[in-house]
Amino acid sequence: MSRGDNVTVYRGGFLSSLVYGICGVVGVAVVGAVVLGVYGLNVVDRKIDKALLTGGQVIHSLPEIRKALPPILADALNDRRSPEYRDQLAITAKVLPSSDDRKAAIVIEATNNGPEMVTLLAVRVNLEDRSGRFVRSERAYIATPMLVEGEWDGPILSGATRRHMVRVWQDLPDVLAQVEICDIRVWESKATDTDRDG
Repeated sequence: MSRGDNVTVYRGGFLSSLVYGICGVVGVAVVGAVVLGVYGLNVVDRKIDKALLTGGQVIHSLPEIRKALPPILADALNDRRSPEYRDQLAITAKVLPSSDDRKAAIVIEATNNGPEMVTLLAVRVNLEDRSGRFVRSERAYIATPMLVEGEWDGPILSGATRRHMVRVWQDLPDVLAQVEICDIRVWESKATDTDRDG
């Protein structure tokens, strides 16, 4: 007589069934997350392609968009970057001592000695102690393409002086301010005249 293979039957209890159930749910969740991630990447990839295509079309149509804008906005966009114009600017900064409310302030003064109107002037003020050790820095836009009350100061005309205050929410005893010009843009009047003639 031949003997058959032994069959072993495992009887599961409550805890083993609970563990199998949890593992099954976790497995399904992982597979679902992978599927959703792949689908999401596919959607993002398609949207980025469309955005790049649309962005290219917008760049090519910028002259037409500029002509369609109201004059106040179109004039604000007619400028050019001009780092060499910094020789025409005199910029100083000084730290005002804190008052009773423990707030110091940095006053930046910029004078436009050149013939152009400055539409953008971005500066960085580095604060150092008397030994030359760097303490902190603050950034400010002294000139902006348009005047927006409470937000933007507007452009600086030729021969004009602009004063700008930066609040510092701490006491700064005995520090010196050094101004670094980050960006300068000047108004391009010829571009405006060409756009209006065309």
